[in-house]
Amino acid sequence: MRKGMLFFVLLFIIFPNLTVKAANVTLESEVDETIGIILDFDGDFLHIIGESLTPNGYDDVILQLGDAPMYDLITGLPVSASIIRPGMEARAAYYYDPEYFPQAVTIWFYPNHENAAVFTATVSDNIQHSLGHCVFLSTDGRYRITLTDDTFIFDPTYGPLAPEDIEPGQVFFAWVDMITASSPALVYPEKIVIIIQP
Repeated sequence: MRKGMLFFVLLFIIFPNLTVKAANVTLESEVDETIGIILDFDGDFLHIIGESLTPNGYDDVILQLGDAPMYDLITGLPVSASIIRPGMEARAAYYYDPEYFPQAVTIWFYPNHENAAVFTATVSDNIQHSLGHCVFLSTDGRYRITLTDDTFIFDPTYGPLAPEDIEPGQVFFAWVDMITASSPALVYPEKIVIIIQP
């Protein structure tokens, strides 16, 4: 658990109108994620407590939402902030702004408290394109991912993309039925949504 988040939480509770400048937080190159339960939402900030899915993420985080897109994780469809209620399950991707609260990149909700076979990866420089086909390694080397014209591929605004549009540095969520036990694991997603576009 990241202990530094307690500082943010206490300030937010005691001084709700205070703009926090966190000099000890540095901008990370990787997007971090937290999955958990929504404790509070005031229209601008979302408080989630649960489990970090990345080494530098927080178990307890208050996110500044800005204009970050929001989706239903089961259907993959966009949703509005009007659905947010305390007690809902959420999966949040964010990065560290060196001046303010962690900034949300995208939020995914589990409105029906169901699980989805979804994982996050970043496209490496090891990428091969052909017409209607794309194969690449994730930057951590764990996945060898194949996309075809049959894969549903969307940008951060849920606009459709083709396999030829995949580029190094893109961060995405992928929905899969099966991941092999090989190294790297072979992955053939049914759908991916880009959450970071370099």
